Amino acid sequence: MPYKEKTCLRCGTTHNKRGPYCSRSCGNVREHTEEDKAVRSQKLLDYHQTPEGAATRAKAGKYLTALRKGEEIHIPDIEDYAVNIPDVTDYVADYDDTWQRAEKW
Repeated sequence: MPYKEKTCLRCGTTHNKRGPYCSRSCGNVREHTEEDKAVRSQKLLDYHQTPEGAATRAKAGKYLTALRKGEEIHIPDIEDYAVNIPDVTDYVADYDDTWQRAEKW
């Protein structure tokens, strides 16, 4: 479906692309109203009150602090969460045979 010819709101060139702007660079220069900024700010504050937002904020804080201090940034991988599983020993020697086994019931 062909688009009708339009005039770019920023630079004034005529184009037949989708949307009011002729290019991405013209579209990225728009002015945001104070109402738009307030809505975005409130949504971000609400997000930071959720557990996911708090975890994201904490992770970003640790990352930025290490970056500012010039320390090496350690990103945990799957091996950091691994735990050692002890070997299972044979408990037959420690078995108390005063209880009947289930097979004998």
